[in-house]
Amino acid sequence: MKKKVFLALLMAAMLLLAYACAPAAVESAATADAQTAEAATEAPAATEAPAATEAPAGIVAADVKVGLVLTGALGDQSVNDQAYAGLMYCQENYGVQVKAVECTDASMYAEAAQMFCEEGYNLVVFNAFNQEEALRTVAPAYPNVNFMLLDTVVDDIPNVACFTYATHEVSFLAGVLAARKSTTGVVGFIGGMEIPTIQKYQKGFEEGVAYVNPADTVIAKYVGNDNNAWSDPATAKSLTLDEIANGADVCFHAAGGSGLGMIEACNEKGVYSIGVNIDQSHLAPDTVLTSALTRGDVAIEMFVKSYLDGAVLTGHTTLNCANGGVGLVESSFFTDDDKAAIADVTAKIISGEIKVTNVMDY
Repeated sequence: MKKKVFLALLMAAMLLLAYACAPAAVESAATADAQTAEAATEAPAATEAPAATEAPAGIVAADVKVGLVLTGALGDQSVNDQAYAGLMYCQENYGVQVKAVECTDASMYAEAAQMFCEEGYNLVVFNAFNQEEALRTVAPAYPNVNFMLLDTVVDDIPNVACFTYATHEVSFLAGVLAARKSTTGVVGFIGGMEIPTIQKYQKGFEEGVAYVNPADTVIAKYVGNDNNAWSDPATAKSLTLDEIANGADVCFHAAGGSGLGMIEACNEKGVYSIGVNIDQSHLAPDTVLTSALTRGDVAIEMFVKSYLDGAVLTGHTTLNCANGGVGLVESSFFTDDDKAAIADVTAKIISGEIKVTNVMDY
């Protein structure tokens, strides 16, 4: 499938090194068994001017150590793979030392971060909103380490940088395209946990559908109410099959690894799916209509580069339609009219003519 949007494709197997009662660490991809992936080469400009603190003078990239605390396992074809791609990009292009830790339980987040700090890591990255508690536990105890968090705001700790996505904007675009492609007037949404971060996707999607066809119906279902909701594709598949049975002919997910089940169900039934976070078209080339991109890999590259440049990012930065931090993958399923419609709506979101509801403060 041909695409004109700049992507981050993540293809390879997981590496799991088990520690007794501890998270699994993925060593640098320079080792023989590690996964490498292609990441973005350009970082979008920030819409908000982030704060900066002075980094140590005379930084040598080869001496800089960057640790990544993953919210789950690699191989999710979503936020974990994307973050790992950003980490590997930094190693391959800047020469920094890197390590990723795969956390299969939320209790592992703080332990993994503390391990990095005790091992002399300069930068520690958390890649998901549900790691905020661990960040708040660890970061104040290590003021000489710089931390980063994706997808939520923590702007009251001086050694923390946070990046959020305008997911309501890209979900609106997904809704516009879904409504344009639907022949039944029914589309589906699969979320991981029913929390504001995911409701932000749902609301934007619903408004995008209504923008095109106000009479269309959006069926929304959620996988679960704990951290397992992000890694339960079987449940997501079952929920999707139910949506399809009730008329949905386009389905969009914001469910992490669980979303693989939605894509599988849509492929089996021959209906369109819309992926999230990364380009997921390779999972089902005949039925993945597009993907709603959130560029966590770019945020990680921006953070690491800022440290190497001597002015470490802190505070809050938003990635949105205006700076290319979110957007749809343009696929071969797009007609010329689809392309024109998405371009028009994107321009109106950027100008403020279309105001998409944001159920959160960021």
